[in-house]
Amino acid sequence: MTVSLPVVWAVELLAVTLSVAGSFWIAKQHVRTYAVLYAFSAAVGIVLCLAFVYAGFYSFPVKLVPYTPIPLVEMATIIPFFVLFGVKYSPESWAWKLPFYFATVQLIMLFELIALVSPLSLIDYKKWDVWDSYTAWWLYLLFFEWMGGKIVPRKARSPLAASSFRYGRWGWVIVHAIAMTTVFLAGVYAGWGLRDSGL
Repeated sequence: MTVSLPVVWAVELLAVTLSVAGSFWIAKQHVRTYAVLYAFSAAVGIVLCLAFVYAGFYSFPVKLVPYTPIPLVEMATIIPFFVLFGVKYSPESWAWKLPFYFATVQLIMLFELIALVSPLSLIDYKKWDVWDSYTAWWLYLLFFEWMGGKIVPRKARSPLAASSFRYGRWGWVIVHAIAMTTVFLAGVYAGWGLRDSGL
């Protein structure tokens, strides 16, 4: 299956547009604090991504803005949206934050693996692998969960009820559906890697 560059740009523009709209939706009740969190998470994400690219960990052959070393537009919109979404809706108890962020990281990694195996090679791992990326996303999102608790007041958050994640409830169903789907696809990806390595 071939994918043309205009199709990839259209998908990326859609993701950027939805992320910006989602960020405005989340921030509308307390714009100032969410704007600070948005700017901080975007700046940290951009700096880290630049550092990793210049360290030779990975590269981005295809970007919306082709003459930048990283996907700058995407880093300044999509990544902060995930941070704002987590801070706004993650449950109050850490016992339930962890399944919430597990589902979030699994989805992000799914998108990253799609970019990795895309015929247009949207991301190219060099001194980096899926586990490095998985760990980095956990650290990044949990750091901003902690920072968000200091920047955004409790009244401006809408934590999901812990009961939503109990057996048989909608949160439990979503987390397990994401887990089963992404773990299966990770197995497929690992199988492709073994096949390509000749093992």
